[in-house]
Amino acid sequence: MDTQKITHEMRLKHWMQIIVQRQKSGLTVKDFCEQQDIPIKQYYYWQYKIRLRFAPAQAPGTKKEEAATLVPLSAAISVEDFLVVHCGAFSLEVTEHTSERLLRKTLQLLQKVNV
Repeated sequence: MDTQKITHEMRLKHWMQIIVQRQKSGLTVKDFCEQQDIPIKQYYYWQYKIRLRFAPAQAPGTKKEEAATLVPLSAAISVEDFLVVHCGAFSLEVTEHTSERLLRKTLQLLQKVNV
């Protein structure tokens, strides 16, 4: 397998985790992307790529040559480490996919509130 294919596979896995995380959050795509500092177009791009990969018969403009076998994303993704901090009525969940920028902004805001 060449480097480009390996890189693409790694990105697919990464984005599958992000999409599952968004689904579990219960947030809209727009709210989730804003919260995680993810460009919404990038989210939809990778969602489309994942659909093509795992359900090509359902993708627009593709020929149905063989029946697709759908695998639930939760079964294909390993559980990653995460941190949840509870403070009163608030909780903060940090995963390896939480952007550094968002985390920094959140901590700065919490520091101002704590003063």
